[in-house]
Amino acid sequence: MKKTTLLLLSSTFFLLGGCANNSNNSQSKNDETSSSVSKTSSSKKSSTVSETSSSQVVDSDNETTLLSSTWQFDKFTVHQIEAEIDDGQLEVKVEWQPNTEKRAAFSNFGQVKVTQNGQTLSSVEQDDDFDADEAIRDLDLTYRYQNKTNPVKIEISSADGGKHAVSFKLQ
Repeated sequence: MKKTTLLLLSSTFFLLGGCANNSNNSQSKNDETSSSVSKTSSSKKSSTVSETSSSQVVDSDNETTLLSSTWQFDKFTVHQIEAEIDDGQLEVKVEWQPNTEKRAAFSNFGQVKVTQNGQTLSSVEQDDDFDADEAIRDLDLTYRYQNKTNPVKIEISSADGGKHAVSFKLQ
């Protein structure tokens, strides 16, 4: 009888020890899976956002070229952004090219957001005339800026979540 009880207790001890070990292994596997999912998610987010801080200075009566390379989006490409101060307002010209839907306005592809000191600047005018035969189009935008002390940031985003931005100073 003692041998049977001892054998039963030993079996129970080994069985419980094995279950605890398996739950630790599965917990470890869950931690690894969760960790790799987190790393993948954060790398996808960072790969869709590109920001350039420019030492460029935008002043009166001179168009300043802000991009050193094109910005590729899923459905369009931005070839250049130029800016100048004219009559106390910031004028922005975006040269862009649609990759699809040749007869659509820029607003069908993306959005331009201009900020200064963390606040979105008020839009004064937007001219998005296009000719379907033109390969590269111009989007002309005019904004009221707050001051010449704080840098300005132009951010272009697409519906698929891609974003590019450039910052510059006013003089």
